[in-house]
Amino acid sequence: MAAQTEENLLKRQKLASCSSDDETGMDLVDGVPPPCECDECFLDSGDSAGEQTSPTRKELLRKMSRNSWRKIRNMVHWSPFIQQFKKHRYPWIQLAGHQGNFRAGEQGTILKKLCSKEQKCLKILMSDILRPYVPEYIGEVEKDGENYIQMQDLLGEFESPCLMDCKLGVRTYLEDELQKARECPKLRKDMYQKMVEVDPNEPTEQERAQGAITKPRYMIWRETISSSATLGFRIEGIKKSDGSSSRDFKTTKTREQVTESFQYFTDKNKSVILKYCRRLKAIRATLEASPFFHKHELIGSSLLFVHDGTERSSVWMIDFGKSTQLPEGVTLDHRAEWEEGNREDGYLRGLDSLIDIFEQMLNGHNNNTT
Repeated sequence: MAAQTEENLLKRQKLASCSSDDETGMDLVDGVPPPCECDECFLDSGDSAGEQTSPTRKELLRKMSRNSWRKIRNMVHWSPFIQQFKKHRYPWIQLAGHQGNFRAGEQGTILKKLCSKEQKCLKILMSDILRPYVPEYIGEVEKDGENYIQMQDLLGEFESPCLMDCKLGVRTYLEDELQKARECPKLRKDMYQKMVEVDPNEPTEQERAQGAITKPRYMIWRETISSSATLGFRIEGIKKSDGSSSRDFKTTKTREQVTESFQYFTDKNKSVILKYCRRLKAIRATLEASPFFHKHELIGSSLLFVHDGTERSSVWMIDFGKSTQLPEGVTLDHRAEWEEGNREDGYLRGLDSLIDIFEQMLNGHNNNTT
């Protein structure tokens, strides 16, 4: 049985790295990797869209590759390496974010491309009361000429885990990112196209005539279509132990829709739901007493939910690349409504909603069994 499991994992690894000798494991077209579909890459792209230049062969290949990859953009990608820890081999999974950010580290650790802001946060967190709820920071390492953060592999203790990434807060952009986008606004046809794909009725008459919208318009609108606006968090991705997965949650907005997704993720397992609920409450209580949390604006940070068939379950705070230290004397409520200039992130508002939904699921389960 163990040999068969390892054979299946190696097959998945081979599929993930099919037709590529590149360590990232992505499909290559004449050496061109598929485009990353994460929001950050999309927002950073196309700022020179107004320039009319003849596409190079590599650019045409990228476009062909993009068209192919769009067909599976709502799937969660298996990461392109097999991780090993305590004689346990498993495919390492990235649910959200920029593709190619991770690679295997020493046993029990993972490497993430260096982000100085995230590194600074992790260093501070190692001496904060939040330490048990974040990946252990090991240090900075260099590999193949690139610098990485070495951190604890949160999946190492689980057998065929189920994963869910929930992004906390009412917005995923910093206020200065919005301001910079306004300083030199350009009409973006690609952002208009993404908007009408989701909601054909959203563009104004002027935007329809232009067939394009500005980046600030897209950034603000994007947060309104998901539960970020209604509940203070949104689901980024779910991967089940059987390999089924989805990232198609951009328009999952109502409490009922989110609850249904959580029930799918947990299979309505009472023990798993109870453990998640307790862990979330512990995180909330620790946040409210944490010096780090009081001094930082948390944007784009997530909670990673992990459980397996043994009902082992846990939740961790991850992704601190946009977490910013507040100026001296500035404090946040983390629950108040965001108005441009007040820097409120809505982190606790989202956490409150998560706890409330899990408690409701737990109570519903109890009512159904009494």
